[in-house]
Amino acid sequence: MSAHADRSCGQTPGKALEAHVAECDPCRDLPPPIERIAMLLNAGVVPIDAGALSRRTLLRLQPELVRLGGTLLWRKAVAALLLALVPLPAVLTYDAYVLRGAYALVSALLPATLAAYLIFSYAAFLVLLFATTYAAIPVLLANPPSARRPALG
Repeated sequence: MSAHADRSCGQTPGKALEAHVAECDPCRDLPPPIERIAMLLNAGVVPIDAGALSRRTLLRLQPELVRLGGTLLWRKAVAALLLALVPLPAVLTYDAYVLRGAYALVSALLPATLAAYLIFSYAAFLVLLFATTYAAIPVLLANPPSARRPALG
């Protein structure tokens, strides 16, 4: 067997090459043919279709992107709801104070039952506004206004 074909078992290719160059006089004396190697590597260029590669990658990653997007949406929704709930006690206290004052004013001008009806109707309207406002937070996080397409026209 020649020194070029001799390769020890268990050695990495780099170690085997170093051992061969240390033993072989022709390999030690001749410089490596860099220009020829570069020419061969450049001649074997594989055309890459970046669009097809991107589509295949996106197709394979789609389930993971959906999962991560859903997780992120729920984290944003919980954070936004908690942040929105911070001023709620102060707003409700202020509304109760205003409604009490409005009831005193309206009951002086109208019968007590009609004044109570008007104040409770207004309070129900405020509860509806609060509910729709807090229900809109996750909807707006899922589809922010900046991401919507502009209207044609």
